[in-house]
Amino acid sequence: MANPLLMSLSASKNTSITKHLRPLVLCAILLVLPYFIVTHLWHVNDVSSWLMSVTAFSVEVIVKVVVTLSVYLLFMIDAYRDVFWEKLDDYVYYIKSFGNTVEFLVGVFLLGNGAYILIYEQSGAIRAIMMCIHAYFNIYMQAKEGWKTFMRRQTAVKKINALPNASPEEIEAYSDVCAICYQDLLCGKVTNCQHYFHGLCLRKWLYVQDKCPLCHKLIYEETTQNQAVDEDDAAAENHFVENRRAVPHNDHTD
Repeated sequence: MANPLLMSLSASKNTSITKHLRPLVLCAILLVLPYFIVTHLWHVNDVSSWLMSVTAFSVEVIVKVVVTLSVYLLFMIDAYRDVFWEKLDDYVYYIKSFGNTVEFLVGVFLLGNGAYILIYEQSGAIRAIMMCIHAYFNIYMQAKEGWKTFMRRQTAVKKINALPNASPEEIEAYSDVCAICYQDLLCGKVTNCQHYFHGLCLRKWLYVQDKCPLCHKLIYEETTQNQAVDEDDAAAENHFVENRRAVPHNDHTD
């Protein structure tokens, strides 16, 4: 609940302290309350599968709040910077990846804890069905989406690295803003269609589609290098065939 509100406040550069204070207070409560609840439960109860589940859930809540506050802090710093912060996307990605990894590990732990309860403590068809649903949505689907995001990001980075950097002379001659974020272009990448963008902006754009935002031509063609190699091989083969035809054949008789 606090996450979208904090993200919108940091993005809009809202200076109202009251609007920032309310979600921050909620985050503070979500940080402190689970800690005291778990600490109290561990003091008054023996170790059990139920206590382990509550502890894992509390750890997950605390980590989610820490991730939300960390991303909010980065966005607030970026909102008041005069220079484009190209590493911001990487920092946000690493922080969110940490949170998603912890959430995934907690899901796996809860699945194992549920399996222990099902086998040794309390079995039942409903519990087994709930475990299957949890395994599919909270573990399998989350791992699938995480891997898809990772591969999409790696593909975008590969495409961006294949594009040439704009030289200072080209930036000076361009003398305009990035057409994606509308901020001053002090450094950037040049697409095959000779358009200039921030490398970070173009990478985010490649998460969505491969066409240039201005002319809708392909920003990067993966088959370009393969086609060049194939053309070189074909030219070499044709040259070899022509040379063989040019060499006269001697007739040999027994």
